[in-house]
Amino acid sequence: MPKVIFQKYKKFSGTIDPNKHAAKLKEIEERRTEELEMSYEFEEEMEEEESEFEYEESELSLSEGDPAIQIGKIDLSFPETTEEFQDSPQCFPPSYYTLSSKERLLLLYAENFRKQFVLSHPRRRAMVLALPNECKVQKFVCTTIRPTAFAYPELVSSVEEIAKFVADFVQYEPMEDQTNLPTRLISPETLLRKRRGNSYEMATLLASMLIGAGHPAMVVSGVARQETVLNDQHNVPYPYPIIKEESVEQEQVKEEQSVKYKLRALPDLESHLEEEMAEVHKRRAEEQRRLEENLLRKQMADLELLAVDRYHYRRSHAWVVIINNAPWSVKPRITYTDVNGDVVEAPPTGVFIEPSTGFICETGCKQYILVDTVWNQYNYYVNKQKYQRVGDLRWDLRDINDWEHMLPGEPPEMRTYKVSSDENITDGDTDVNDEKHLDAICYWVNRLHIGFADYEQRFPGSGKKVQYKGAIHERFSPYSQRDGKVMQLTLFNDNICTDPRVRYEYYKNRFDLMEQLNYTYETDHYEELFTKGRNDSLKSIEYFSDTSLPRRLSFSSNSRLDSLETVDLNPGSIILHYKDQSDRCWYREFQFKPGGGVLKKVVEKFHRSDEDEIGSNDIASRTFLFHQNKIILQFHYTFGALTATTVEFTKPPKPDYGKELIYDEKLTKIYRANPLDPIRTNLELYKLLLEQLQSEDRIRKQFEKIQDDLSNIFDQRRMEKKEPKLKFGLFDPLRNGAARAIRMQQFKEELEQKREIASKPADFLAPYLVPYKLQDELTQEQAVGAYHACLNDLKTRFVTLLNNLQRQYEDLTSEAKSLNRFLNKFENQFDNFDYNRLVQQAKDLELRKRMVQQRLTLTHQESQKKYEWVKASLQKDPRLNLKMEDKKTSDE
Repeated sequence: MPKVIFQKYKKFSGTIDPNKHAAKLKEIEERRTEELEMSYEFEEEMEEEESEFEYEESELSLSEGDPAIQIGKIDLSFPETTEEFQDSPQCFPPSYYTLSSKERLLLLYAENFRKQFVLSHPRRRAMVLALPNECKVQKFVCTTIRPTAFAYPELVSSVEEIAKFVADFVQYEPMEDQTNLPTRLISPETLLRKRRGNSYEMATLLASMLIGAGHPAMVVSGVARQETVLNDQHNVPYPYPIIKEESVEQEQVKEEQSVKYKLRALPDLESHLEEEMAEVHKRRAEEQRRLEENLLRKQMADLELLAVDRYHYRRSHAWVVIINNAPWSVKPRITYTDVNGDVVEAPPTGVFIEPSTGFICETGCKQYILVDTVWNQYNYYVNKQKYQRVGDLRWDLRDINDWEHMLPGEPPEMRTYKVSSDENITDGDTDVNDEKHLDAICYWVNRLHIGFADYEQRFPGSGKKVQYKGAIHERFSPYSQRDGKVMQLTLFNDNICTDPRVRYEYYKNRFDLMEQLNYTYETDHYEELFTKGRNDSLKSIEYFSDTSLPRRLSFSSNSRLDSLETVDLNPGSIILHYKDQSDRCWYREFQFKPGGGVLKKVVEKFHRSDEDEIGSNDIASRTFLFHQNKIILQFHYTFGALTATTVEFTKPPKPDYGKELIYDEKLTKIYRANPLDPIRTNLELYKLLLEQLQSEDRIRKQFEKIQDDLSNIFDQRRMEKKEPKLKFGLFDPLRNGAARAIRMQQFKEELEQKREIASKPADFLAPYLVPYKLQDELTQEQAVGAYHACLNDLKTRFVTLLNNLQRQYEDLTSEAKSLNRFLNKFENQFDNFDYNRLVQQAKDLELRKRMVQQRLTLTHQESQKKYEWVKASLQKDPRLNLKMEDKKTSDE
């Protein structure tokens, strides 16, 4: 046996004669017809013994009354539409309305394959091999797939995101005739522009994007249920998890100290026979219920195989399958260890993706009934398996008993060789024609492209609404809604969506940082949630439409100076909760009159301080009774005490101005929980009373501040909801276009202003008129002063410049003289190299001295001319308005 090696073959080029194989095809058809007639009687005898599924399969003809051999026929005259679409406004490239030689050869192969398959399996459904594109030219379906990788992270990261994007970006349109083959298959590039297409077009686009992202995806043509074909989601429960942020209060968990000695538990002397018998009966009932459920499930599965209507097995539909562990996949292979301990490659398995919804399901899902054919950019496969459910299919496309290949040996990873025991396949060279197969890699579709504006818009018409079972899901494009809403989910009490129960609204890009709004219809309850970053550190607000009902505000305690966490507003009371406050206060309640806001009572609660600190003022709660002029202190439980120590102060009358508060021990009531605790002296009680009086004044001010803060928050929220404002990123190319245009206009104006200033002569007088800019006209003294100041500064500048040049000239002259004296004195002590270098240095000094001297002369001349010109300009300047007498005086 000759050696076999896979080699890259050369491209085939040539002209295809459509009538070249007509005679051979006619001969094949006649022979197949004779064989079919001879075996017709045998098939009639075996037809009664066929399974139930084959009986159903016998009713799968697409067009009743039409010969099966004419369904899906490919026109071998290869018509083109150059005249119609060459100069069309759509600007289609020539590959859209013409056929290359390789495409004609593929169509010829496809037509021959179709006829042979129809003659071999006359009762099978017709195949989708070549359909007219947008230019009315039949194109092989494998060449319509255009694998493309996009630069957007979501379209590369996962299969779920790609499937959702296609379902959102393109509006699904069911075919007019669902029982027949589709009448068109436009390119994915045109579909991205139209954004409306049927299942075959959307499946081709989805497969192109998945293959471009590196996933082994294929287009599936088959039969689906009516709900799937019509994209009816009314009986489908809401498939996504509900995103609801719940504020979870972190409770302090105290670890129980391990006790060395524990009491032994008392023995259980009661009888548990009745409980055990009840448990046995419960297990038996559960087992019986499980058996009944399994039986019912089996009966339902058998009923699902029955046809719902006469079109149950006829509704054509296309979807996408991802074959995991496919031979041509670039993904890592999935392996497992068998019983012998060998690492074996797992068989290929499939996962279905519905292009109209973006849902991903296993191959055993009930929405698909039959799988006729599958194809990708490499090859076309026909399903030959006999099965009752799609979940029973085997997805090893290399098995020719299960799948019929149109193009043998493509792709090369699918080639398998079976050799006998005495044969061996070794590496070596062989003739290229032995391994030459016709491949389908001939893209006629332009590379797919999605602009950033279209990608961000996502939904046709900037929105999409889907009704599920008991839920309505609405999504919107960013910045398409005035309030920044991007999604809304409404849940209902009934399945037909007439009685709403709760509504979830999600927002983005708002200045007020609100990201979610939850509304409960039954209680008329609202809940607004915010992200971090607000100036008031607001995290959520809960309220009712009726303002007299309770409200609740939650804050981010870490970003607030007062460590405020929650505020509960009730009629006549405000309850504050703190977290990790410095004074250990965690609860504060204000009770007041609803009308005037006069405080009646304030209750504060504190955490315990350091443990085992007996005798300290470790206050547990503090109550201010303003109407009764009392302050009640309750301390934390001390060691060994069953009750808490309390101190009740009755506030003494206020002293006169300049006098101290007089303490009266009769106005103080003390209860000691533990008699062993030290007794507080009158001085300690007096200091404690003074501290509480200072705290009372501080609490009054705090109450007023809290009322103002809450009022400001509600007023601000009222304005934010009435006039919502949206924000966008600094580098947003879509919304920063206007800002960029404004900046470019400002830049042009600045450049024009600079050119205008450069074209005008210098205004030497402007800096000297700054002190008088508020005056309409200068006095003669001010004008003469500005005149002299300008000339003096100019003269000083010229004198400084001339002095610097004169100093440079003198320095160079001195250096040149010193170098000449040095050369004359030590002329005979240098070699030629050093002597020439010193001579060259002397020449350079002489050249620089002449340059400085010439510059000094020119500067002196130019300074005199410029001084006279500036002087004349100042005398004629109307802003100074110098008179002749003033000019003569200034000259003198």
